Amino acid sequence: MDLERAMKNPGATFGTPEVLEASSDVSTEHKRAILLQWQDQLQQLQTADDENMPGPEAPHGGTGEMLKRVTTVLARLSAASKSG
Repeated sequence: MDLERAMKNPGATFGTPEVLEASSDVSTEHKRAILLQWQDQLQQLQTADDENMPGPEAPHGGTGEMLKRVTTVLARLSAASKSG
């Protein structure tokens, strides 16, 4: 797995945050970093959408839905690291 590519374009690398979460090829630390990057990218896309400037790569299901999924996976990773 190319970590640099994953950080630049997590959606293209993993497709969904759940695929990243389930990956055994990526450490929890790297998963968290990739998800935070993905979250930031989606927030920027959502801001552009809100300003009627949609980007060329709107995620399947919409930016807001994907942002919610990324945030949910981040929360699960945080909960798992606190309980483990």
